[in-house]
Amino acid sequence: MKTKDKTIIFDFDGTIADTLETIATLYNAIAADYNCKEVNYDDKEKFRSMNTQSFLRECGIPLIKIPKLAIKIKKELRKEIKNIKPFSGMIETLHKLKKQGFKLGVLSSNSVTIINLFLKQNALDNVFDFVHSGKNIFGKDKTLSRLISKYRLNKNNVIYVGDETRDIEALKRINIPIVAVSHGFNSREILKTKNPDYLVDNPEELLNVLLAV
Repeated sequence: MKTKDKTIIFDFDGTIADTLETIATLYNAIAADYNCKEVNYDDKEKFRSMNTQSFLRECGIPLIKIPKLAIKIKKELRKEIKNIKPFSGMIETLHKLKKQGFKLGVLSSNSVTIINLFLKQNALDNVFDFVHSGKNIFGKDKTLSRLISKYRLNKNNVIYVGDETRDIEALKRINIPIVAVSHGFNSREILKTKNPDYLVDNPEELLNVLLAV
């Protein structure tokens, strides 16, 4: 497969952008309004070792409340996006991948507006060929299938990069390889239990894997 035929699709939060602490702070500010438990950021490694369902149970967040919580957090995150930074080395990795001829995209439950603001302020707005938002946090497989159809991508040439166990589960359902990064929302240990196709610890390792696939 030629490099120019490959499409790499990235998750946003926890994969490209280091948003964990900011999102935790924004969530804590409204948790009581929704009768949910706050999270102690000092215990982040405890939460990073949980899958999404376990985390929601720990915080007392029922699925029915997720849409309203997400809308409120995204509204506040837009105000904070100027303070959000990419993970160290990610900008360089993305530019190198683009230079090699990969088609690059973003698929996230975050809003397209927020993602584009972040990309512009980090000189990444000309790196990605598309940015796509999916609202269902447990339906990434269906959203990705629609994205592949919309942009007329060859499914056999698509690789996904994500940071959560639910990403791995979703990609396995549609038989698309995934590179899991351990610098995001889930720890290396729990990501490993889901048997991703590749597991890396930093953007430099990510670049090496993607160039070799």
